[in-house]
Amino acid sequence: MIEQLAAGSLEQDDGDGLDDEPKVGRNEADAVAESMGALIQDAEANGFPPRMMSSLRTTVLDYGDVWRARLGADGPARVRPYSVKLKPDAIPFRCKPRRYSPLQSDFLRSHVAELQQFGLVRLNNASRWACAAVPVRKAGLKDAFRLTTDYRPVNRMTVPIAAAVPNLVVVTSRVRGAQAMAKFDMFKGFWQLPLDEDSQEIFSIKTDEGVYTPTRVPQGAVDSAMHFQSTMQEVFGDMMNHNLLVYVDDVVLYAPTHDEFLVVLEKFFRRLRESNLKLNVSKSELYAQAVTWCGKIVDGSGVIHDPSRVNALQTLPLPTNAGELQYFLCAANWLRDSIVDYGRAVAPLQEKFDEVMAGHNRKKRHAVSVAVTWTSAEEQAYKAFLDRIASSVTLSFPDDDATVCLSTDASDRGWAVIVTQVRDWNSEVPMHEQCHELLICKGGSFKGPQLNWSVIEKESYPIVLACTELEYLLQRAQGFRIFCDHSNLIQVFCPSKEVKQHVRGKLQRWTMKLIGYNYDIEHINGTDNHWADMVSRWLCRQEEPAFVRVKAVRTRSSRGSGSSLRPLQDEEFAWPSVDEVLRVQQRHVSKLTATHEQINGIIYVEGKLWIPKQERDLLARILVVAHCGIQAHRGEQVMIAHLQDKYAIERLQSHVKNFVSKCLLCKHLKGGKLIQRPWSEPRSVPMRNEVLHMDYLSMDDSYGPTKYVLVLKDELMHFCELIPLIPCDSPTSSVAAAAMLDWYKRFGMPAMWMSDQGTHFKNELMAELRQRLKGVHTFVPVYTPWVNGTVERLNRDILHVVRALLLELQLDTRNWEYLLPVVQANLNHTPVISLGGVAPTELFTGLPCPPPLDTILLPDANKPLQHVDLTAVHEELERLRVGLAEMHSEVADKKERRRLYQQSEKHGTLCNFSVSDYVLWSRVDSRLRGGKLLVLWVGPFRVTEARPHSFMVQNLLNGKEYEVHGSRLKFFQDSSLNVSEELVEHVANQGIVLGVEAIVGHRINPDTAKKELLVSWTGLEAIENSWEPLEVMLHDVPTKVQQYAAASDDASLLRWCA
Repeated sequence: MIEQLAAGSLEQDDGDGLDDEPKVGRNEADAVAESMGALIQDAEANGFPPRMMSSLRTTVLDYGDVWRARLGADGPARVRPYSVKLKPDAIPFRCKPRRYSPLQSDFLRSHVAELQQFGLVRLNNASRWACAAVPVRKAGLKDAFRLTTDYRPVNRMTVPIAAAVPNLVVVTSRVRGAQAMAKFDMFKGFWQLPLDEDSQEIFSIKTDEGVYTPTRVPQGAVDSAMHFQSTMQEVFGDMMNHNLLVYVDDVVLYAPTHDEFLVVLEKFFRRLRESNLKLNVSKSELYAQAVTWCGKIVDGSGVIHDPSRVNALQTLPLPTNAGELQYFLCAANWLRDSIVDYGRAVAPLQEKFDEVMAGHNRKKRHAVSVAVTWTSAEEQAYKAFLDRIASSVTLSFPDDDATVCLSTDASDRGWAVIVTQVRDWNSEVPMHEQCHELLICKGGSFKGPQLNWSVIEKESYPIVLACTELEYLLQRAQGFRIFCDHSNLIQVFCPSKEVKQHVRGKLQRWTMKLIGYNYDIEHINGTDNHWADMVSRWLCRQEEPAFVRVKAVRTRSSRGSGSSLRPLQDEEFAWPSVDEVLRVQQRHVSKLTATHEQINGIIYVEGKLWIPKQERDLLARILVVAHCGIQAHRGEQVMIAHLQDKYAIERLQSHVKNFVSKCLLCKHLKGGKLIQRPWSEPRSVPMRNEVLHMDYLSMDDSYGPTKYVLVLKDELMHFCELIPLIPCDSPTSSVAAAAMLDWYKRFGMPAMWMSDQGTHFKNELMAELRQRLKGVHTFVPVYTPWVNGTVERLNRDILHVVRALLLELQLDTRNWEYLLPVVQANLNHTPVISLGGVAPTELFTGLPCPPPLDTILLPDANKPLQHVDLTAVHEELERLRVGLAEMHSEVADKKERRRLYQQSEKHGTLCNFSVSDYVLWSRVDSRLRGGKLLVLWVGPFRVTEARPHSFMVQNLLNGKEYEVHGSRLKFFQDSSLNVSEELVEHVANQGIVLGVEAIVGHRINPDTAKKELLVSWTGLEAIENSWEPLEVMLHDVPTKVQQYAAASDDASLLRWCA
């Protein structure tokens, strides 16, 4: 197999383009001229425009001195010489004498003599440094060698330089749109560059006849390639990555037009002449539309791997030893960026190599002695991978105006990434039907601990990896699109509380890698199977075998389709009997180790009936009898007391606790009215006037005709304004809008304002104001005032100050509104602990607060006038701005420290439900009708959406959705719950408030003589219409009742509603 590789193109071009052995001899001008003529003829044959051939010929011939066919006595290039810096502890190294075969000895003698003739090396037997010369047989030849040197001892003592090596994937994209290209090879590479005199002795070569010191840069030194690359970048400077690509001594010249190509070519030749650099006339190509560079064919439209390399790999037979398999894997790895799903396709071969090399040295010379045997499945995997190699495709160049798409896929064993671009994106067409061009593809296998990752971690990993390694493709002004078929990934970068804490932390750390990217992530339904469609564009995908991962296997008995709510009332429920107990005891008596006795064949342990722990179904039915029915769902201790008096059940307390925790009816009855939840993450408010809170404060009727105060408060600085409403007026949107405009004209427009969902805030006028002012109006969930707690706390302070002033000044409570300016001044001028002991006015406006004791001082009539220097106003304002910024930063830090301390003191229970799960709703919410005989937790409701401070839950009867805070919800069952007729009836019997769709009739009940209305309920059929008391409906939906009464033209009904 190795011989076949050597004969093929894989060995003909090893990718670096460097000759280890320079051919020496006479520089023949005729050979160079003949080769130059051949280059010009090849350019014409490759399609160079005939009208420009004369210009091309003139340019090439004018610079005939830059071409070489054989090495001669040319001086070194006029560039910076290579100088080596040794480590402080470096000690001169002299290798031991080596034994060479006669053929190797003859080669060294003749070759070194020629190098010495042209001044490339000099005899230096007094050198304190000497590394061994290593003649290496040329591939496919028995008596030809090339000279290499074992510089490893010197390299270990060398301080490497920090030079930049181009990323081939990135720099090749510079060629996009090029119409004319050329490829050149620097003649004999390193032998052209000078070696600093102080460093020459370090690289001395020791043969069997002497020690020779080179005068040019040697190949094999740790920094040789780096120095050569940096030297080329210095010589060609402004041409790099604009019209020139250089990878060590392989050079590609390109231009968008043929006219510009001639200009660039002449500039390139001129730089070579100035630096005394030479080109290899036999390995250069003067003009082509596509060139082979670093093993890849590059043109103006994209990159494709050299077909000769691909064919050489595709025709390889099955490897017979680990060395051949290793060589094959290394060669195939060069193609990985253009093979879709490469990682998972090569995984079986890589695992085979790891398996056979376990316990062996992985170096090639050891691997060739390890035999490889293949199973039929492994042979099929090898053949399938060869098919993948044949499917390697052209990689397009990125277009700044195109839409870039990142598609990822992950399975239990591996992952894959495809990056494509769509030049004409059509938003009306599905993603998998767009015209995609492949930019790059990557893949890999999960190894070690990665195999134990959760599904969401494995699905997230390829996205984060792509954003880390493919930044040059994804960092775009227009952003890019991410497509995935895992719905949870839409929220992966804001992981929910249901994800395990250590997993959530990892996802949040991964999120940091995406900061700064502009992207849209979209979920593709599994039915669209966009990944399979993307893969099928370039190959026929081999389906990966499915792996099922489980933590444990347990055997469960089937309980059929019995009732999960009221199992004791189920017709299929089988009551435990003595005969059944006797049968199960006989089945498991051999496993009983406790002391026991038998009475009439029945086993008793300590006088109690023994129930085998293996009989889970029987035990469950006994627990049902002890808990349900007339036992009235009492607590755990009551059940344990009843059961342990009659039965001997192993681990009884654990069984009872588990049973009660899963009882669906108990969830309605047990627990407090609210479930304390952890504090949510605070909103970042770094600046003043960024978030404005609004609320109406209602005063008591005894406080006179003015009953409401509109309260405005800045979240960060606590600065507030109090606006009383016109006497006898009620809260309206016009008052709120006017207050917002007044605030805007004095302090500027807040970026966000927050309020409750009252009709005075949530209406068309406020929506129009928000749109006109380009602001953001956020509403807190209903009946959760603590979310808007900063203004609720201010309301309490307002009432406190008003009561104190009324009592202090002995004023009538109806005159409270005249005190509002004093109240506002008191609140704004009082230092606040959470603000670092600074008053809100000073922080918000920058004005000093007058001390309260200043009011007792009399003005001094003799105080001189203060003169204002207008020239110093700008400096004073700048100092004021700086001072305010420092105070704002200090206040934000103190508030955050205070919040974290308070959060650490108060712990809550994490929400253990997610979207699509079923929950119960606490009747403490005033939207649900109360009553002493009604259950505390009603439902279940289905969770449809998770919001920052609340959840959206859906009524199972009418489909209506409600926004509810997490503290008022309790987990009932996961998304697998079967919504049966029994469950729907169970929900309907709990007294859940339904929406009133319309009132369709009225009457006086002939039996009770009470006035009633016929109500049509939202989401229910007409047959479900019911007669409800008029008094109740007037209390619950007064507007609908008044509208119905007005439309009925019934005078008696109008009197009832008056």
